[in-house]
Amino acid sequence: MQVASMTRSCATLIAFLLLLTCATASAVDVTNLEPYRGQNLARIELQGNRITHDYVITREVWSEEGTPLDPELVAEDIIRLENLAIFGSVIATPTAGPDGVILNFEFTEMPSLLPYPAVSWNEQNGFSAGVGLSSPNFLGRGMTLSAKAVFGGTTNYFFRGSNPWIAGDHFSMDLLAYHSERDNTLLEYGETSDRVELTLGYYIGRHGRMSGNIGYWGLASNVDGITLNASGRDNMLLLGTRIGFDNRDSWRVPHSGWDCEIVSSYLGGTADSQTTSLDVRRYHPIRDRHTLALGPLISIQSGEVGKELPVYQQYFLGGSNSVRGFKLEELGKEIMGRNRLLFSTEYRWLAFPVRPFHLMNWSVAVGAELAAFADVGTVWSDREEFGLDRTRFGYGAGLRLLVPMVDMVRLDVGVSEFGDVVFNFGVWSMFEARSLPVY
Repeated sequence: MQVASMTRSCATLIAFLLLLTCATASAVDVTNLEPYRGQNLARIELQGNRITHDYVITREVWSEEGTPLDPELVAEDIIRLENLAIFGSVIATPTAGPDGVILNFEFTEMPSLLPYPAVSWNEQNGFSAGVGLSSPNFLGRGMTLSAKAVFGGTTNYFFRGSNPWIAGDHFSMDLLAYHSERDNTLLEYGETSDRVELTLGYYIGRHGRMSGNIGYWGLASNVDGITLNASGRDNMLLLGTRIGFDNRDSWRVPHSGWDCEIVSSYLGGTADSQTTSLDVRRYHPIRDRHTLALGPLISIQSGEVGKELPVYQQYFLGGSNSVRGFKLEELGKEIMGRNRLLFSTEYRWLAFPVRPFHLMNWSVAVGAELAAFADVGTVWSDREEFGLDRTRFGYGAGLRLLVPMVDMVRLDVGVSEFGDVVFNFGVWSMFEARSLPVY
């Protein structure tokens, strides 16, 4: 099958998904506001933000004083405030006043500085442990700073800083830097990697977003033939742009809405390869706390593997972020390539809704989900490789622990199309993790 035919098939699939109802159901209960609907919103008050500056909150609140109270708009305000990931809980309470309704937003904040035992994990190297320090609300400005050092399966020094609103109408900035030393068990070499990347973003209206990034990535191998450069180290320029649409009712526990993104990136320097990805995620409400999540993903890379595209930049089939019925270290060595097509679906039940747990003046929100899933995918380099013989299918079920900082910890049992059973562990949602680099 030609790549063009495959692309048309993917487009047809996405068009079919777009025919599904796009109605959203708010994950926020605002029934307490219904008796005041349409009344004049006389005043908005804030309570409990001991560290967070008022402007960090008010710039996310679209409800305006002097306008009729709209419970649905208040629900959207609460969702935007929860998406900041700096509050354990956000509650909106109305009271009657002489000039109309007084709307009080009450917050419990997460710790502003949090030392923690750092644990990281990837499928090739297992667990690593060390120490970390995080400030999810640095200086009370909604900025996030985090640093950690872990040792074991991987030696990794990591720093990340982000500001969701640095200037203007929602300009954002994110800075990532890390040094990593690990064994690449798929290609069987020792890897040393250094990366620095700056991303600038901008929100387009309520649901649109766009960003651009620039960075440096250096990777060294202790085995000949892995890097493009004969010296054993590739020094590469990272350039990228992305544009997306996101109207999920919640970033952390989406129940309805779309999260779609087109990503174009360039790997220069020693390499010379262009990557284009289309990532579509649809969250369809079935009933209260029951969600059907659908996620097709296609990524196309240019260049010949081993000449313009490094061998370690190929896609490998299997594992907790791909077809979960197969082990990455087994299927990944058999089926690899520079392009990929994946489709995953999950039926999620929010068994324990996210709730705040209070400790003195601080609060941390946690919850749990159960999920059944099915995955199908293929990877290929040349046109003649695209076919059913390189396509695999798996299904299974698992538990998701909804926790701060990584959003989700996944414990899955996957079954391959051949009946083999695989136990998977992962962090972040599978839809998020499948596009993250391994370090």
